[in-house]
Amino acid sequence: MAIVTFSLRRRFRQRALILISAVFLAITLAILYFIDSLHQSALETNLALKHRMVEQTFNGYLARAEDEMKFIGQDLSLSDYASGRELDLLFSHHEVLFFGGLDFFYIEWANGKGSMDPRARLFTKVDFRSVLDAGLMNKWASVVTKDNSTLLLYKKSLVSAEQESIGFLYGFISLNDNLTLANELLESAQVSAVSVYDNERDRILLEEHKVGVDLSGTVLHSRLPLVSPVQADLQLDIMQKYTLSSATLSSAMPLILSVGLVLLCCYLFLLRLIRQLIFSPLERIVYRREDNLLPYAELQPIQLQSNEYKAFIKAKEHKFMLLAESVHSAIIFCNEVAEIELINAEAKRLFPDTEKARTLFDFMPISCHQPIQEALKGGVGVVFDLTINNLSQIYQWRAYSFQNESDYRGVLLVGRNITQETSLTWQLAQLQPLSSVVQRKVDTDAILNELTYLSALPGPLEARHLQGWLSLLISVLDDIDCTDSDVAYLPLGEVFSQESARVMAAMGVEANRALVDCSIESGAKVVAVDASFRSLIRVLLMMVMSNDMAERRLTIRFYDSELEMVAMNDMAFRPLFYWMIKMLLTTLGGQQKILQNNAVQLNLLVGENDKSMECHSLVANKIVAWVMNDYPNTKAIKEALIRLGMQVEEYVSTDSFFTQSSTVGKFDAILIGCDKDVNAQADMTRALQLKYNRDHLPIVWLNSILPVEVNPYVFTLQGCSFDYSLHQVLAKACAIEGILPIRSNEKGRSWVMIGGSRVTKAIWYTELEKHHVTTQWLADLSNYHVVLSYHSEATVVLLEPQSSTLLQSIQLAFPKVRFFSLQQWPEMPDNVSFFDMAWPYSIEQIRQFTENVMQRKTNIGSSE
Repeated sequence: MAIVTFSLRRRFRQRALILISAVFLAITLAILYFIDSLHQSALETNLALKHRMVEQTFNGYLARAEDEMKFIGQDLSLSDYASGRELDLLFSHHEVLFFGGLDFFYIEWANGKGSMDPRARLFTKVDFRSVLDAGLMNKWASVVTKDNSTLLLYKKSLVSAEQESIGFLYGFISLNDNLTLANELLESAQVSAVSVYDNERDRILLEEHKVGVDLSGTVLHSRLPLVSPVQADLQLDIMQKYTLSSATLSSAMPLILSVGLVLLCCYLFLLRLIRQLIFSPLERIVYRREDNLLPYAELQPIQLQSNEYKAFIKAKEHKFMLLAESVHSAIIFCNEVAEIELINAEAKRLFPDTEKARTLFDFMPISCHQPIQEALKGGVGVVFDLTINNLSQIYQWRAYSFQNESDYRGVLLVGRNITQETSLTWQLAQLQPLSSVVQRKVDTDAILNELTYLSALPGPLEARHLQGWLSLLISVLDDIDCTDSDVAYLPLGEVFSQESARVMAAMGVEANRALVDCSIESGAKVVAVDASFRSLIRVLLMMVMSNDMAERRLTIRFYDSELEMVAMNDMAFRPLFYWMIKMLLTTLGGQQKILQNNAVQLNLLVGENDKSMECHSLVANKIVAWVMNDYPNTKAIKEALIRLGMQVEEYVSTDSFFTQSSTVGKFDAILIGCDKDVNAQADMTRALQLKYNRDHLPIVWLNSILPVEVNPYVFTLQGCSFDYSLHQVLAKACAIEGILPIRSNEKGRSWVMIGGSRVTKAIWYTELEKHHVTTQWLADLSNYHVVLSYHSEATVVLLEPQSSTLLQSIQLAFPKVRFFSLQQWPEMPDNVSFFDMAWPYSIEQIRQFTENVMQRKTNIGSSE
């Protein structure tokens, strides 16, 4: 593990910089706050002046309107016009009317007649008689009409040239959406919003704000009475949006820069001061001798602890050297690149050139290089022998990898003198010579030991199984004794299937007891097969199937042309198998190795045929129904099917398949498992053949033991099941036309169950089966055409609410279909009959419902 280091000086610089930056930021914010407060106070003082400007603009607008009233009154009093043509006279001066302050006017003549400005109906629809009563002579008054139009009304008397009263003139200013007035008020003092409020009548007369101005933030507000010609208690409110202006930043920037410069000087001065007082003395300590205590009291405990560690390490090194010299072994330590770190006296005696060498490879023989490299890579249990010719000694070396002080992998080599032991072993071997003829004879004690082992197995051993076991042993012994045999080229998977079926038939054991791991690629290899090769596979299968271990696994792998087979077994207690494998490997030219978990590994070169076979899966993306029944180890079968690239639909039993399979569009194959319940397997096959009215169906039987009777129209898996054997039998089954669960020859009246949980389906299926009711199970009615085309008079039972529109569409397409619902929901159509059933559904409720529906069907049939 790498040690992470950091610099105290850099750490101090970073922390000091963060502190100075925080102080600078705080001072900057304070400066901005105070300058902004002063600026805001000045704006508030200026806002009162703007309030008067807006007030003057408002009064000026009313004065313009009064001037316009005077102009209209003079025209009416002094001009010569025919009666009823006064509006034509006035609108001939359109530049005054259209660009004045009045929005419209009204003339009330002395004879009781009135002349109304046609623009009036743009602002209000009410009768003007109700509005004119609020007018005040030569004064402005505010009026709110019944249609919520806010108006300012001015009344003026009309006098003829002879100073006689001829009527009254009424001028109106609309305050609803008066863009001219609002724009003048906003632009006169450059404010963001303005409003006029009538305190006496508690209502707003005018309220406008600039377009595009967001008033949700900081806003300056001024509220003062409005002094105006309007006869009312008015109040003028103005608002101005406040933002931090560039002028504020400009005025604050010199002060902020001054503060930043002062803090930067303080930071540089602090760094120089800390460097002189702390870091420079620490740097000088490194070059001083540590015989005496350091002058700094804070560093003395660290120095004392370091001295104690050094003394402790020196003592341990001295003890280790004494131990290395005292043992009668050669010891060599080296680092990760095989450089020598320590070597004791005995190792120096064996390799006198170590002082001139840089690494182990410079003085160790080439035969030792590979084990040393394996130990450097982390290999465990590396052992090799080395003969020292000049000393006439044999040393057995053991390599141990370890983590050195640099956290890299080093190697310890311990050599032990085994010269005398090797000599004695050779002498004992010479005393008991064994000829090749004796080695090829069967040891009777090994056969008796095997029979004793079989008799001690936990399960009972029948006589026919013992006979089959002995016949297998005799067949292997005959093949060992046979010198000439014919050679055939077969796929390796076919050989394993044939031999596993033979062993299973003879031994009477379940096929799933042996887990054979043979992929499609390995099983498709076409190899040369003779009697010895078949016997070797037979022996491995016998070992795996009959052993008493928890894991019975046989793994087959190819590495180029080399075949590797690993078998989990209890071979240490069964010497007969050891002898047979040894004799067969001698004939085949293979190698045997016992692994750490007591598994036996066999490696041999097999002759391959030039003809290459297809290795890719022929059943990929096919849909298979896996009906498990009582077949054991169903998980291994499902995993194998998934490895083959198939889409697996699991069903725990035959009943589960018939109640749930309708949700799948098509099955390319159906795999029916069986252990003891053979009748369920055969009954399901017959039911499917009758249902689909054909014998040849893509059905595969998977049995734990060889079945006594096999349906001639189904496919059976012989022997152990593994990837290659499953692929071959499923490829044959998928070549036949698949099964469409929703299509069958059962036309006419039937029941279609919609929705429901798995528990609900199981309860209903069991009870309906007693009444001999044919059922189809669907998740919903999205694919109703496919089902009802074959069941046009079906009884549809809704276990869950469905779309009302969809139900009505189905009724139109299939008029004879009847709907029953067990739940009531809003907008349930009339064509659905409601049958009230309390959850959970009991058998008695289902029986009453079934009899009720069947009775209705009988009544309908009799009426027809």
